[in-house]
Amino acid sequence: MNDMPSVVFLIPFASRRIKSKWEIACAHLRQTLKSIQNSTSENYRVVVAGHEAPDFDVGFDSRFYFLSLHHPVPSHENYHVSLELDKLTKIAAAWEYAKLTWNPKYVMKLDADDFISSKLVDWLDNANDKAGYLIKYGWLWRSESRYLIQRTEYLDRLCGSCLIIRSDLADKNGPFLTSMEGVSFDEASVKFAASDHYSLVPGSGISTLLLNDTHQRYAAQLAYLGHELATIPFNAVIYRTGNPDSSTGIAEGDRPIYTLRMILGSIRRTRFITQRLRREFMLG
Repeated sequence: MNDMPSVVFLIPFASRRIKSKWEIACAHLRQTLKSIQNSTSENYRVVVAGHEAPDFDVGFDSRFYFLSLHHPVPSHENYHVSLELDKLTKIAAAWEYAKLTWNPKYVMKLDADDFISSKLVDWLDNANDKAGYLIKYGWLWRSESRYLIQRTEYLDRLCGSCLIIRSDLADKNGPFLTSMEGVSFDEASVKFAASDHYSLVPGSGISTLLLNDTHQRYAAQLAYLGHELATIPFNAVIYRTGNPDSSTGIAEGDRPIYTLRMILGSIRRTRFITQRLRREFMLG
């Protein structure tokens, strides 16, 4: 089968050995898949890669496939790096399967608890063949909040579900790995990384464009390869926050300190969740 869908979504699913609330993790994954299934275009495929299948049949839609993996969870002195390496291993396996099975035009990494707009796949059907698209506009939703949601114009700074890459570029190599993926930097590079969140960090490790999770540096990565990122012109993703079992959560000790200005800005961005928004993202 080689039908070249517009996009394949790669979803890494953490092991139940890591998830303390397995039933919730499975419920969130199902919500993510339902949001994809809600797309107005059917020109997509999905690969969920994990150690154990969730407690429902991922194949409830023929465009969805569960890829069972058996690698040991990577060991690293930094627990969060271990989780990141496990996530990237699953994305790599899912991508190999997707390339051989469907040869998609675009590829998008999607966390197992986020939501996509029903308009996204249809928009990609008619896209102008850019090297990649960055999702800056979206929503921040505190898990299970019934009434309130926040809009953002900086989704790429907060959420890894923010990049769509043309498939012929996904395997291009460059200095894209940072301390997030376990690379050790010298003092000068550590200072550079702390002061500049958007450029390539001197001393970065080599990886493909797809197989890193340094999402604030995606524009610099594409520029290194000689391409520009375009921007999706609408709110395309809901980033679920406040999930206590998230493998990509903020580590203790790294939590931001909120100023009065930040709190007021958060209030200004807050909106009521409308029925239209619920329908567009299949938000429960």
